[in-house]
Amino acid sequence: MPHPHLGPFWFIASRLKLRHLQLLSAFSRHATLQAAAESLGMAQPAASKLIGDLEDLMRIRLFRLEGRRMIPTFAGEVLTRHAVSMLEELERTRVELNALVDGRIGHVSIGAIDGPVIQSLVDMLRIAQQDYPEIELEIRSGPSDALFQMLTDGQIDIMLGRRPVIPSPYPVQYEEIAAERLVIASRPDHPLLGNGPVSLQALAEWPWILQRKGSRSRQRFEELLLEEDLPLPTRVVSSDSWMMTLAYITRTDALTILSAPAAKLQSDIGQIASLPIDFVFDVAPWGLMTSKERPSTPAALTILSLLKQAMHEQDVPAPR
Repeated sequence: MPHPHLGPFWFIASRLKLRHLQLLSAFSRHATLQAAAESLGMAQPAASKLIGDLEDLMRIRLFRLEGRRMIPTFAGEVLTRHAVSMLEELERTRVELNALVDGRIGHVSIGAIDGPVIQSLVDMLRIAQQDYPEIELEIRSGPSDALFQMLTDGQIDIMLGRRPVIPSPYPVQYEEIAAERLVIASRPDHPLLGNGPVSLQALAEWPWILQRKGSRSRQRFEELLLEEDLPLPTRVVSSDSWMMTLAYITRTDALTILSAPAAKLQSDIGQIASLPIDFVFDVAPWGLMTSKERPSTPAALTILSLLKQAMHEQDVPAPR
């Protein structure tokens, strides 16, 4: 007479329990019922009853006795093998959930303006990749207003940038970091280099490649000129492309405006130079922003901590 087939929900009908799986798994490591039971802290009669009940409920013989040894049948081998796999999967689930809770695994999306945050961001990424390799990091760049919209839409978890020019009712946690220092950049052998600090008046006479009108850096430069009753430069190329800007200033006498950290990265490899100037050139401060409406995930909290650590090591003023 053929053995009855198991239905789709046979494990419910047979009242399969975690204790059954643990005992079946123990048989993969121990040859006798006594040893398998002891490994689980069970009495032998209790273990024997568990196996007997499971065989009765499933109506399949799982083991046969040869002396003191428990020899699995073909069905017993299949069930034991899958019991081991299920318990291993549960253990992997435990490890992954603990990592998730501890902030060692997950996905974190960061939106950052290109200028003042570059060095802090690079230092954070280096530490994160080394100490938290299971955190998947996504870096998105753009102007502050666009990044703020991404934060409110839930597209990014952390924003490094400036508050919106127009106040927003969207609730955010803002931690101010520092003002952005700007520099005037040129090719390394520009005629203005080597003659001491350059004045605003002298700068106005040279060609420029600047970000589009309305950008914070260009607006601040024009404000400084107007405050000194100086004319605005007439030879200006407008471009938001960093590659276009870099190519243009290295091949012409044109000047540009860069954030100090970004300029340092390029000057360190001899690609550009920062002109000495006799005036202060800063723009609005930037900071860290997170949403108050969406609690930060443990992974995002880990990355926030690393960002603050990187800023502290660069002597950037700590968030208030």
